[in-house]
Amino acid sequence: MTPKRAWIAAALLACLSACSQFPARPPDTALQAASADQLALQGQLSVKLQAFQGQEAKGLSMGFFFNGGPQGGQLDLMTPMGSQVARVHWTDTEAWLQTDQGNRHFNTLGDLSQEVLGEPLPLAALMHWVQGQPAPDLPAPTNTLPQSFEQSGWQIDTTEIGIGRLIAQRPASTTLRGITVRIRLDR
Repeated sequence: MTPKRAWIAAALLACLSACSQFPARPPDTALQAASADQLALQGQLSVKLQAFQGQEAKGLSMGFFFNGGPQGGQLDLMTPMGSQVARVHWTDTEAWLQTDQGNRHFNTLGDLSQEVLGEPLPLAALMHWVQGQPAPDLPAPTNTLPQSFEQSGWQIDTTEIGIGRLIAQRPASTTLRGITVRIRLDR
C-alpha cells in the first residue's frame, strides 16, 4: 500500500471509529421550539479567544446539534467533515463531556468550558441569546440598542438573527481575555 493510500485509510478508520463512539442522532430541523425552555438547533459554532497574558490566540469551528434548555440537554459537536468529536450533557446541577478519550464530569457548563477552552463561556445564556433575547437569570441588559444589547460584559449582536446568525463578544480587558462567539443556524 502506498503511503498516500495508507494515510487515507487511517483517516477513514479514524473517522469511522470516532462516529462509532456515539449513538446515532435522530434527524430534526434546524430550529424548533419544543417548548418555551427547550430548543432543537443545528448549525455552525465558532469560538475565537484573543491572545492574553502570554497565552496564544486560539479558536475552533465546529458543527453542532443542540437539544435542550437551561435545565438539561445535549450538545453534539462535529468536525467540518461531519465526524462527531464530542457530546456534552447537562442538568441544572452538573455537566458531562464525552469524547473518544472517555467521560469527564463537571459541576457546571461554565466549569466544563473553562476546562476545555481555558475560559468560562455563558453557554446557558447563549440558549436565550440565539433567540435574540437576554438571559432572564443574568442581570438586566444594558446599552440596549435596536438589534443588540449588552449582558454580563458580553456584547450581543442580533442584527442577523432573522437569518440565523448571532455574534456574542466579550471585549478584552486587563483581567479578561477577549472572546468572540459566532453562531450560524442552518435552516
